[in-house]
Amino acid sequence: MFGTIWMFSDQIDDEDILFAQRSFITIKMAIYYYQMSYKSVTRAADRAGAIYKLHKKVLIKRSIIEDYLRKNGKDGRKKVCAK
Repeated sequence: MFGTIWMFSDQIDDEDILFAQRSFITIKMAIYYYQMSYKSVTRAADRAGAIYKLHKKVLIKRSIIEDYLRKNGKDGRKKVCAK
């Protein structure tokens, strides 16, 4: 198996697997999956540089936005590790 998704196979369901197979997602899909508001999703995608426009359709590169959310969290503030 390629990637690291197999390591978490006991924690994910079919919806997560289908979502992980996509390279680009719509704003509506991001709102539903990440449980964020429209404004939060568009702000995070813009700050991350993950927005791609194809004529009138707006797509978000999933790998870029996920890296941004891992580093900065959903609220946009950088995560600080307490020691």
